[in-house]
Amino acid sequence: MSNFGDECDSNGDGIYDGSVTEFCQCNNANIEFECEDLQLNIGDECDSNGDGELNGFVNDLCECEPDNTVIDSCPGYIQNGDFEIVNGDPNASVDQDIDLAEHWKKLWQVGSLADLFDTNTTNFGTSCFSAPTPPSGVFAGMWIENSKTTGAAYREGMFNEMSYQIYEDSGLYTLSFDYALMSEDCATSNDVKVGVYGINYSSSDPLPAAPTGIATPSNLNLFGSSNTVFLGEIVISSTTPNTWQNISITIDTSVLTFPTDGINHIMITNSHQPLDQYGKMFVGFDNFCLINQ
Repeated sequence: MSNFGDECDSNGDGIYDGSVTEFCQCNNANIEFECEDLQLNIGDECDSNGDGELNGFVNDLCECEPDNTVIDSCPGYIQNGDFEIVNGDPNASVDQDIDLAEHWKKLWQVGSLADLFDTNTTNFGTSCFSAPTPPSGVFAGMWIENSKTTGAAYREGMFNEMSYQIYEDSGLYTLSFDYALMSEDCATSNDVKVGVYGINYSSSDPLPAAPTGIATPSNLNLFGSSNTVFLGEIVISSTTPNTWQNISITIDTSVLTFPTDGINHIMITNSHQPLDQYGKMFVGFDNFCLINQ
């Protein structure tokens, strides 16, 4: 019987060329790992509770995360879902400042981003915009444009770094959030669709280049198709009011094809499956929550 740290034979050739990890695995001492303390790489199977069973995966924080971490209270897997943790003043810039909110990021290197507002905001960038009611502290806003043409005016979005990774076939999840129409005094609009995407992305990697059109590249290819899974979409009706509405969607991980190493970010933007009729709305968003069962 070997103990943690003991020398061991990593490949069965009779030569003691490795050491026993805390997960009772014999790893070659000459191999470099992304997570040296665990002697494992991100995405590897691991023993999350020390019982000798490989019942988890190494997340991007080099922690052994159980296969099905149950988080049943909001904001759940979403970090800073209510946007209240802010590094800076949301009113210092009129728009393009979603990345002031902790754990929320811009989607691409330059170009149009989602915006951040609070109860003190008086300038929303367009005189016909109005704050959602009732007041809810800090919240996000962005154009959702529904178009099948490449000449659309706006493509905006936001990107949340989750507290834990989610893997394929790990159960049912519920994503909920509040939304309100901020452009109802500007012009009428047909329905639009918001798309929700799971992304596997390392913060050390560069963000994608700015898109060149409403569908170039597609949301499915923005971070690479192998790093992306379409989780679902919602339709925002043309009759949506300026008061906060709540909506939720169920995500069944058993019927979706996830990135090999799971997802660690959630992307919110216009859906890549636009409706037949053109529509454009400026929508407020708040209180994102992602829980599982």
